[in-house]
Amino acid sequence: MRKIVVFVEKIQTAVNAFIGLVLAAMMCVILLQTFTRYVVFYSLPWSEELSRYLFVAMVCLGINIGVTKKLMIRIDLIDSVLSDGAKHVFEIGRLVIELFVSVMFFVSTFDLIKIGKFQTSAAMRIPMHILYGVLTVGFGLAAVAVILRLVQTIKRPAV
Repeated sequence: MRKIVVFVEKIQTAVNAFIGLVLAAMMCVILLQTFTRYVVFYSLPWSEELSRYLFVAMVCLGINIGVTKKLMIRIDLIDSVLSDGAKHVFEIGRLVIELFVSVMFFVSTFDLIKIGKFQTSAAMRIPMHILYGVLTVGFGLAAVAVILRLVQTIKRPAV
């Protein structure tokens, strides 16, 4: 189990670095678009599409990091009212729901990839199955992160 956790942490470190590059690229594209629109008086036709795809890639690839670092949305009031044993059970239930949602999104992306083989993006003419593949990777990594957290939570005794 420890080897799997270390392997997933290495993948998450690489994904984190990639997200940083995507964010930098998105900022450069938006800055270039702003410059060309207001200084050169010419609007780049592909910049909005590229920044949108970069944003989606950043969010989808970052989901697993949010799961790992326990940054998912929760209501703290519920946690403060429950006893330690109930918190433990509630956390397991929460993780099962997260796993269900991640797996459902992961599975649904395969249909998107099939459809995307016949489509290209409007401005940049990128094959859409490549862009939909980012969704598959993101939700797949999220499902793996939830599984690891679920196993760790179940093994941890309720205090």
